[in-house]
Amino acid sequence: MIFAAVDPDDLASCVSCGLCLPHCPTYRITGNDSQSPRGRIELVAAVRGGEIPLDDGVRDSLNSCVQCMGCLPACPSSVRYDRIIAPVIEELASTSARQVMVKRFLFMPLTRPRLLRALTAIAALAQRLHLMPRRFPIPPVAVRMRRLRVPAASNNNRGEVILFRGCVMDMWYRQVHQATVDVLSRLGYNVRLSDPGMCCGALHAHAGMAEPASKLTANVGKSHSGSILIVNSAGCGAHLLRHAEGLGEVVDVMEFVSRHLDESPLNLGSRSDDVVVVHDACHLRNVQGSHLATHRVLDLFYEVRSIPDDGLCCGAGGAYAIDHAASAKHIVDRKNEAIQSVLDAQVRYISSGNPGCAGQLQAHRPQTWNALTIVHPIELVARALGSEDRHQSHHQGDADRS
Repeated sequence: MIFAAVDPDDLASCVSCGLCLPHCPTYRITGNDSQSPRGRIELVAAVRGGEIPLDDGVRDSLNSCVQCMGCLPACPSSVRYDRIIAPVIEELASTSARQVMVKRFLFMPLTRPRLLRALTAIAALAQRLHLMPRRFPIPPVAVRMRRLRVPAASNNNRGEVILFRGCVMDMWYRQVHQATVDVLSRLGYNVRLSDPGMCCGALHAHAGMAEPASKLTANVGKSHSGSILIVNSAGCGAHLLRHAEGLGEVVDVMEFVSRHLDESPLNLGSRSDDVVVVHDACHLRNVQGSHLATHRVLDLFYEVRSIPDDGLCCGAGGAYAIDHAASAKHIVDRKNEAIQSVLDAQVRYISSGNPGCAGQLQAHRPQTWNALTIVHPIELVARALGSEDRHQSHHQGDADRS
């Protein structure tokens, strides 16, 4: 049976009320019900029941889902759309030889740090020579990665936490890791780094590559059993929170800071005059439900503005922006319009806690945003606390080059 892995009770729980429609980015750009959670559920049920064939049109409708999960908090019937679409994407991916080959090739560097580092250096050179397509969702990357400085462990601290380095974050967003280490150290925690080059499998799972994703996720759980794992990539955090077994706790860095900031004898100083527009990553808002932590923490140091679009997706969606470039462009254009509505001369930063979102916004930023910096919220906290400057002398030698 096609889509046999989908629970029929999950399918039956949808009453087709349509309250999910305004929260679905693909429905918003097409107005087509087959491009909505409600429509996709009906298609899955019809294919599963043998009422319609799994033709190219049905495949396209199902594969076009960004998997932002904006429909989950919007659904009054608590339909588990995530449990419906995940096995569907997996089955569709496994039955297409071309998709299997392309995705294996695309994700191969994520589990090979040396290869990813080499490709990163090539991408950095291509950016400097203006050969990198502007729409490609990759941030400005350095040819030579910065080393991570980690303070020596202290017996007087509150305990140990592990910073999950991941794959893409570790190669492309080292400055976010450094800011995370600085802030957690200021809060009184001993910070230990996870093993370099350890991929959690989130991107594989999003692309329907369930078997390699499961192995990678299990490896994280096994390597850090019982630990408090701090994650500064919303996509990785959401995936590990749902699928990793054996971990003591998986928590987004901004949620962790929000919980413990009041306990620390920090002099927060005066608020900055800079204004920050916060883009809520879908994995924080719709899966982890912890997006408000970013607003709470940043509001201690800056004026914070929300985007008036109820957290609508930016179109990044794992590799969605590459696989479905045209749709992703339409989605991010709508996001940019919403951001534009709250911009003025005081706004200096646009902040997002997910690397995919940051890359997507960076790749499609209007030219009028040249004075704005797209940044991770923990970097703004580190700057406000002056962590890097004040504690430079207390850092031990560089952690490593990897």
